[in-house]
Amino acid sequence: RAWRRPRRCAARAAGGEGGKGGGGGDGAASVDEDEGDEGEFPWPEWVPEDLRLNLDDVQTVLWAFGISLGVRALVAEPRFIPSLSMYPTLDVGDRIFAEKITYRFERPPARGDVIIFKAPEALQERGYPAGEVFIKRVVGTGGDSVRVHDGLLYVNGVPQDEPFTNEKPTYEMVEYTVPEGQIFVMGDNRNNSYDSHVWGPVPLENVLGHATLRYWPPNKVGNLKEVAIQYE
Repeated sequence: RAWRRPRRCAARAAGGEGGKGGGGGDGAASVDEDEGDEGEFPWPEWVPEDLRLNLDDVQTVLWAFGISLGVRALVAEPRFIPSLSMYPTLDVGDRIFAEKITYRFERPPARGDVIIFKAPEALQERGYPAGEVFIKRVVGTGGDSVRVHDGLLYVNGVPQDEPFTNEKPTYEMVEYTVPEGQIFVMGDNRNNSYDSHVWGPVPLENVLGHATLRYWPPNKVGNLKEVAIQYE
């Protein structure tokens, strides 16, 4: 036959032979295979016997995998921080959870939120894959005017006090009005962040979640500090 039974089935068959004596060996092995078909998964011969799960185990693994995918898609997803663009709020190697309930059921992204989002079209045109995920802070929402001048971020003409940033920006950015249905994002490490001041706003449909909790490293576990953006 194309499939080989796991070793534990053979062991039961051997026990049956011992109980019946030498003459009933073939019959005992045949009955054991028929009875085991309901609980054994037909693994290919190349799968090591130590890794062969029975049907119940396979179903448990598939259920667990499906639940984890559901949680990731609908509730929250973990993310690894690969760069210094959000330093000092987030450092390279930090791991965070981004929850998805708030933006799905309660409200859209707000000024001050740290978000994760898929690469918008402007980044795709610069060579980034459509599915690549970024993390930045929202500084402007639809209708807001944003500009950078003399080391300060202005939102709707109001200069921002931003103690959470790494340093004051050394660049200038002319006033820009954020289109409705989009958000303007920047990294907290203003002079080392590839963000909206370079490539433009992020459509709301590209937003994946709200980064709220750091769970690694152990000495920095906790909620990300909320900040306020003064806009009027």
